[in-house]
Amino acid sequence: MGIMMTTTLTIDVLHNFTPLNALSEQRLKDVLAGCYVETIKPQTTLINYGDCDDKAIFLLSGQLALTDYQGNTTILDALDSAANYPIIPSKPRQFTVTAQKTCNILAVNQQKLQDALLWEQSLGSLAKTLFAQLPAHMDKDWVLRLLESRVFYCLPPLNILELLQALQSIPVLKDQKIISLGDMADCCYFIKEGKAKVCQSIDGEYLTVAYLGKGAFFGEEGLLSDAPRNADVVMLEDGELMRLDKKHFDRLLKKPTLQALSFALAQQQVDYQEAVWLDVRLAEEYQQSHLKDALHLALPDVRLKARQLPLSQHYIICCDNGQRSAAAAFLLGIQGYNATVLMGGLDALSSQEREQYMV
Repeated sequence: MGIMMTTTLTIDVLHNFTPLNALSEQRLKDVLAGCYVETIKPQTTLINYGDCDDKAIFLLSGQLALTDYQGNTTILDALDSAANYPIIPSKPRQFTVTAQKTCNILAVNQQKLQDALLWEQSLGSLAKTLFAQLPAHMDKDWVLRLLESRVFYCLPPLNILELLQALQSIPVLKDQKIISLGDMADCCYFIKEGKAKVCQSIDGEYLTVAYLGKGAFFGEEGLLSDAPRNADVVMLEDGELMRLDKKHFDRLLKKPTLQALSFALAQQQVDYQEAVWLDVRLAEEYQQSHLKDALHLALPDVRLKARQLPLSQHYIICCDNGQRSAAAAFLLGIQGYNATVLMGGLDALSSQEREQYMV
């Protein structure tokens, strides 16, 4: 049975659709980070015969007319059992799809969905393979918790194995300072046991800005931007950390998770409203000159203020040379955002591109 339209897409509603119902709640949230819901007016064509788009489309409410190349038409209602599945999933599309009544559709990135299904269905066998090659003393429950996190979601299995083998166990005590503001970054940490707090000076006042618990990942910002630490991290209780040095972080975590686009391809996606620019330079740099219609969120604010950004958007991150963009894209990615880096940064734009696209 199909689903009537709801103003809020809940996990329970989405689990009525196949293959979304095969995903765990966390994996489903990851997939939906790049999706959108759209209202289609009557007689509007949603899909043309022969289209090769990258979307899996689900009918949430209303009626669609599916017309094949011979002119034969089938009506699909949101209450039909067939509406539990993606609309004509094969590519090129074998039907032209037109709204009969006002419809609401959910469009999901096809590749993201396929990647999520592959990961979900292979997680058990991957875990068994990893356990067979990891030291016997390594906590299997903790490893499984790590595998469920977004940090590992885009990594090849071999990278995961190498990363787990590269982790160094560090016993820590309550009130121990793990990271100090201003120090150069040479590693990052996972919390295996215990809790910690993140402290920063804001407007002259020393404040706790975040709390970290078991399974949390921290210290990566300095590694990503090759900048001094921007906060203190202090243990709230005795525990155990797993340390990953910069060399392994760069090779096993940073490089595989970042995607980059040339300016021409990126601007094309922005023009087609498939993505938006996100400038992560400082406010003063942004005010001096920036891409037209670019949003702004400075790199130091990404971890704490990212939730101001809609999860449904695809963000193309820009800065001067691409270095801060890479850091921001990684931080957004592990929070579930679809983020891509502008290759070479704004410095790589030609004078003609600057004149046409920057203000």
